[in-house]
Amino acid sequence: MYDRRLDALIAAADTGSFAQAARRLHLSTPAVAKQVTTFEQEYGLTIFNRSRTGVTPTPAGAAFLDDARSLVRESDEILRRARQRMHRHADPVRLGISILRPARHILDLWQRAGQTDIRLELVSMPDNSTPIDDIIARLGEDIDAIATAFVPDHWTGICNTQVLSYEPLCLAVPRNHPLARRARLTIDDLTGERIRILPRGNGTDDIARDLFERNPGITLVDIDRYDLDLFNDCAESGDLLISKPMWSDVHPQLVNVPVDWPEPVGMQYGLLSPLSPAPQVAAFVERIAALNQRFADR
Repeated sequence: MYDRRLDALIAAADTGSFAQAARRLHLSTPAVAKQVTTFEQEYGLTIFNRSRTGVTPTPAGAAFLDDARSLVRESDEILRRARQRMHRHADPVRLGISILRPARHILDLWQRAGQTDIRLELVSMPDNSTPIDDIIARLGEDIDAIATAFVPDHWTGICNTQVLSYEPLCLAVPRNHPLARRARLTIDDLTGERIRILPRGNGTDDIARDLFERNPGITLVDIDRYDLDLFNDCAESGDLLISKPMWSDVHPQLVNVPVDWPEPVGMQYGLLSPLSPAPQVAAFVERIAALNQRFADR
């Protein structure tokens, strides 16, 4: 519908750098830079001024990018209307689920909704192979919505977010560990413990890391990602693991224990859906939000 290199141009303008644009588009930095450069050369345009600190649109480039955004929105809307006409009565809402993202709260709310004209279809997602970021970036293709914990600003321009609740970070503790019997933990309680945590640069985990580092008796062990092998390894090794309430039943040998953080350390929980959702997907998200509000008020 349009030159897909426009996605790279818009992402670079929104983020101010090819590296950040590459992260948004799940491409390499050289690939994004090449798309922008070849587009400029092909059409005889200078859309960006480049510097060591990033890229900024030229005056002519800024005007071009405004028109490009309108073109992309119009193209997406044309495709959305075409899909709607083709599948008006057939398309279900495809909710992605997995062991790490079971969507129990969403399914409980939907069961309470009773009869509805929206069909809900559960689609299995992998927890060990395909990165969750890749699945979220392609919402609307095979999966329409995912229920998970997230930082809303992280997904700006990539997907829609519907916040339903707050998920304070906690610690997954092996059942045979003395700390598993505690109702709550303080950072002082963790002296002498090894804690698995994402490396610095991962948002909310960075706040927890800063707090842990105030106690020199805590050993922090970086992890690449969350998967079932990680939960199994912690259960066997005795290491503690940064966790979330939504993972309370992931592993039978691990217990989630709340932490008395000196400051808030948590994420939002809710639904992620495409930026331009099909009508039934938008209706589903709206209905879930209304149900969540209704039952939260009781």
